[in-house]
Amino acid sequence: MSRNKLMLAISLMVVVSQVLAACAAPAPTVAPTQPSAATTAPQPTTVVEVQPTTPPEPAAPDKPYRVGIFSDMTTTNYWAYIGPAATVWNAYVLVPTHIALYSLSDKTFQFVPQAADGDPSPLEQEGDKWVSTVKIKDGITWSDGTPWTAKDVAFTANTSLALSLPGNWSSAYDPNFLESVEAVDDLTAKFIYKEKPGLAVHQYGALQAPVMNEAYWAPVVEEAKGAVGALTPPAETATDEEKTAYEESLAEALNVLFGHVPENEPLAGGYTFGKWETGAFAENSANPDFFFKDSVTTLYANGALKDEKPGVYEYTAYGDPTGDTIAEITTGPFASSAIYSIYGTQDAAVLALRNGEIDFMLNSLGLQRGLRSQLEGQEGVAVIENPTNGFRYMSFNTRRAPMSDKAFRQAVATMIDKEFVSRTVLQGVAIPLYSFVPSGNAFWYSDDVEKWGLKDDGTSMTSEERLNAAVAILEGAGYTWEGDAKPVWDPDNRQVTRGGKLILPDGTPSPDVELLAPSAGYDPLRSTFGIWIEQWLNDLGVPAKANLTGFNVIVSKVFDEQDFDMYILGWSLTIFPDYVRDFFHSERAGLGDNNAGGYSNPEFDTLSDNIKTCDTFDSCKEIADQIQNILSDELPYIVLFDTGIVEAYRSDAVEYPYTEALAGLQFVQGTPSSVLIK
Repeated sequence: MSRNKLMLAISLMVVVSQVLAACAAPAPTVAPTQPSAATTAPQPTTVVEVQPTTPPEPAAPDKPYRVGIFSDMTTTNYWAYIGPAATVWNAYVLVPTHIALYSLSDKTFQFVPQAADGDPSPLEQEGDKWVSTVKIKDGITWSDGTPWTAKDVAFTANTSLALSLPGNWSSAYDPNFLESVEAVDDLTAKFIYKEKPGLAVHQYGALQAPVMNEAYWAPVVEEAKGAVGALTPPAETATDEEKTAYEESLAEALNVLFGHVPENEPLAGGYTFGKWETGAFAENSANPDFFFKDSVTTLYANGALKDEKPGVYEYTAYGDPTGDTIAEITTGPFASSAIYSIYGTQDAAVLALRNGEIDFMLNSLGLQRGLRSQLEGQEGVAVIENPTNGFRYMSFNTRRAPMSDKAFRQAVATMIDKEFVSRTVLQGVAIPLYSFVPSGNAFWYSDDVEKWGLKDDGTSMTSEERLNAAVAILEGAGYTWEGDAKPVWDPDNRQVTRGGKLILPDGTPSPDVELLAPSAGYDPLRSTFGIWIEQWLNDLGVPAKANLTGFNVIVSKVFDEQDFDMYILGWSLTIFPDYVRDFFHSERAGLGDNNAGGYSNPEFDTLSDNIKTCDTFDSCKEIADQIQNILSDELPYIVLFDTGIVEAYRSDAVEYPYTEALAGLQFVQGTPSSVLIK
């Protein structure tokens, strides 16, 4: 069945919860049995749309689902995608080829079984361990015809733990809690935890985590284990240079696994991977033996859910499955293949959509206003808009001065006039953000956070007020300016009169600073912010230059090399917000992991660890709010903005089971396993 298995993000993913959205994907949890009011997952606000109960029109199984994307993949290796290559472009193509034990329902994001046969057993203590077992549906197979079993689940989890895999693997199979997974028999997996896990670790972590084919990957994993085992971890007394050298050697050893190019890999999703022509297209082929083909998921207005494949299985949860429905989703796939054509810009992809060359444009950024106007009213084209669950942000490399100083980060945040850029320069296309959980994720969102550059009444400071406040923050932290010439506001010309170069508290002048940001052809919104931030940094006496470059170039420098000063990217986020820990915890600061900026704060680490152990939504909400508060003060990121997600598709060529949901159709990769091809 079609499921959202993000991150992002990736993801996003987790469980694989976080995905680097084109601007750069976590979800609710239920108790293992019928959920009570205290544990029922909060649902995002969506518009109720009543779907007809009549069978859908027959699809055209001999026709492909034609999708446009405007950045290339970087890998076909799912291990790498969940690890250091967690980009949304990889997710769009690779996620439809895999299944997991549990997932989130389309549209309502309810925790539901996928490969699992019913709910997991309640967590129980066995000695000093905590355990839960999961039964697996009988009859699921990989694309080579071999059974999909608990042995594959155990192999994947134990590999992640043994190799300490970075990125979203650490969120999926959290080594702080999960000790191992045991295949009790082919259809029973036993999860063994070192301590009692919370919602994020169990239901939103390991139970939704990726599963790989043991028979194919075991030899590659053994080679990777040998490469990693040959390394000698640095002692606690090792120098920073020695620790860095080890991290680089470890990344090289892990590349045995991440760098493997899979050929004829058995897969179990609605599609199997077909081919990839770099810079041109990727293609997935419909899986004729997809276990969930012809299954039907019905979502009810009262919150109930029913998932069934006649004669094979039936699952109901969240109430009595009666009354009005909001969606009925029949699983295919109904296309012969899914072809992902790569266009250099959004303009080119929009032209292809207008000309009928593609059916849908996958785009985590949403359509730009000018491009939207080109499509609205176009015959055979439908334009839809949904709230987003993500943000675009600027990150600091906190290993380097002056980015390592909280006062400097606060001063920069004060100077950045998000309201001016969003509402005036970008003409209202962007929405300025301040919280680390988007408002569209209503249950988890907190508005009670520090909002740098806003007055107490919520209105925006003037440019003069911003400059004066930023200078006061810096002076209070011991900064000065060359020649005692600090920047001042010129009321006559209504601009900053720049002073000398900023002098750091230790007496050294500010170094030159590079701000990496996507180019205008890729994302004009972030490139615009980058140009303005360059100006505001220079106004403060920081010699800064915005380097507008390719998305994959930024991702490589930031996550693979961690060679940057500041950068602008974005995340497509999960519903359950444990990413607020995983983006910033000090243990996630290694090469290829999510905390690329190297933020380290013992107080934050201790606080954020609690979001992995809380086991009710109310207790997790309280912790999430506290984390959002400390991040808004510490500012390892400056959350900048987001947009409503506007998408377009050929209504004369395809039909979707629903079009209204948080983060739009792109959040579920364009529903390739349930879209009907006319």
